[in-house]
Amino acid sequence: MGWNAVGSYGNAIVPTPNIDRLAKEGAKFTAAYALPQCSPTRFAFMTGQWESRTNHTAVIFEKHGMPHARMIQPESNRKLDKGAMNVARMLGNAGYHVGQVGKWHVDVAEKGPEKKNLGPAGFIAQWGWELMAAEPGFKVESDDKNVMEYTNAVLHYLDTHRDKPSLAYLAHNTVHTKVEAPERLTKKYADMGYKRSGGPQPKFEDRPVADFLAMIEYLDDSIGVLLDGIKKLQLGRETMVVFMSDNGGLFRVWDNSPLRRGKGSEYEGGIRVPLIVHWPERIKAGQEIDKPVHIVDLFPTFMEIAGGSVGSYQLDGKSILPLMDGRGGFEREALYMHLPLYIPHYNKTPSSLIRTDDYKLIYFHGDSVREDDFKKIIPGDRYELYRIRDDISETRNLAAALPEKTAELKKKLHAWLKETGAQMPVLNPAFDPKKWQFRTYSNVDFEGKIIPKTESDLD
Repeated sequence: MGWNAVGSYGNAIVPTPNIDRLAKEGAKFTAAYALPQCSPTRFAFMTGQWESRTNHTAVIFEKHGMPHARMIQPESNRKLDKGAMNVARMLGNAGYHVGQVGKWHVDVAEKGPEKKNLGPAGFIAQWGWELMAAEPGFKVESDDKNVMEYTNAVLHYLDTHRDKPSLAYLAHNTVHTKVEAPERLTKKYADMGYKRSGGPQPKFEDRPVADFLAMIEYLDDSIGVLLDGIKKLQLGRETMVVFMSDNGGLFRVWDNSPLRRGKGSEYEGGIRVPLIVHWPERIKAGQEIDKPVHIVDLFPTFMEIAGGSVGSYQLDGKSILPLMDGRGGFEREALYMHLPLYIPHYNKTPSSLIRTDDYKLIYFHGDSVREDDFKKIIPGDRYELYRIRDDISETRNLAAALPEKTAELKKKLHAWLKETGAQMPVLNPAFDPKKWQFRTYSNVDFEGKIIPKTESDLD
């Protein structure tokens, strides 16, 4: 879900009254960041650590071989350590139930015999999680992507686990493609003049399609069911609801303007996401917070709420509670990202970045693509500097105009890369500028081995 796909963030097409209610009654963050794709974001949420520290930098089931590219990519870690600390284990140690339902996507083994042998519940139990299931006998007439089933599973879990506090992690598969939504909602937008997708993967020239708009509304409907259910269970005063997307909007199906580019990119359209926190009587309603925050901040936030601890385990995030409860005092010099891989279908080359309150510096490790022609390469490492608070669309590269600021942020970024042990791309002796865009796209199996796949299957 893109940053502006919610009404309170600028969506003027689809009504999202339930998500907007969260914002009206809680805190809305306008500069919240995830990683540009799903798996790295989920790893960061689970671990509370920068992806450079864990080397979780890729979608676990995808690998892009670029034999003629200017840089050789580092291999990404595709498994979440079962024995290490994660947010569920921390909360479990603090006396919490920890339930999950929906997308997992942090270990390639989920597509292999291990999950089949253990069963879905036994599989995630290895990391300290319980599988949430819908109430026995739950049925709904149409439930594309299990939206209402998963929502019911959260309510059933909260209702049946009242003996201790709980974390319920609901990871919806919508609004991710393929596009699927109830026909009554798709018809609503088709009647308004929007094209139907004609298939599971809409075309860029048709955006936004009726099916995708329907997915957004159906997701919002589910948030309404969730909030009404929490109230019915008489848990409203005690329950914090956090709403966040795992990456920016897919540019092929959604216009992220005023943000630049979309999912997969280091530009704002790929990494800036909606984040809303709703906690009646604990945080002031109607807040709009522009301090940059990151998905790694949720782990320490939950730890502060629970009174938990992690011993010597390294946490890179900071609790965002002081930004919401009136205490103040949230101090962080910068947040960072390390994105060292090529993602051809998103026109992405290896990069890293630093974001301060006012500025954003992007470092392209060895090449980048021309904005007016994504098939043309710009060889060599380069830096782009934006005064991001004033230029959210990243239209004015100030690297040459502000050499001192560029040098300052460059020094901090490279120090961070070194401190966290970031795996770096290196120059490719087989680089061929005439063939660089020819690539091999592959699936990765449950052992991390490559399964050849054609480029026509790219998302």
